[in-house]
Amino acid sequence: MEKTAFILLDVQTGIVGMVKDAIPTDQYLAKVSSTLAAARKAGIPVVQVTTSFRPSYADASPRNQMTERVRASGQFKDADPSVQLHPAIAEAAVDDIHIKKRRVSALYGNDLDIVLRSSGIEKIVVAGLATSGAVLSTVRQAFDMDYGITVLADLCADGQADVHNLLVQKVLSKQASVMDAGEWVALLEK
Repeated sequence: MEKTAFILLDVQTGIVGMVKDAIPTDQYLAKVSSTLAAARKAGIPVVQVTTSFRPSYADASPRNQMTERVRASGQFKDADPSVQLHPAIAEAAVDDIHIKKRRVSALYGNDLDIVLRSSGIEKIVVAGLATSGAVLSTVRQAFDMDYGITVLADLCADGQADVHNLLVQKVLSKQASVMDAGEWVALLEK
């Protein structure tokens, strides 16, 4: 049987704040929290991935449009409040695996792949923010790395609902099994 890990992307204060006008954040965070609790109860390791940069932004290339915007904002430095897990999930996440990423994909430039492979993980469940950023990049890279992938569509969100819907229905579904969190939790309970 394939060993599974749950990877939650960028549900951190600064990024939740960026999508607060696009999604009902209280409902979203409650659903994320209950799904993480079900994963932990089933013995599935939870990996909390957050985006942050060194205080000098030495790891934020001026040639990269995303990191240049981050640098200009002055946020997302390692000790900044914007990089902390959102309070709605932080307390329960103390014993989770925590990974810092410096780029969009959770599998680039850090030790996530080593942690997964060292734990015998063959399949990942992906959720988080934003669908057009971390979710898309992580899923596509994980696909090329031969992980089995499930995307929890209702636990992914984007600043633009139409972009989220297009990606989930037309792009991510070609590289991952796409379902809602309730469907996935029901599979855990079988």
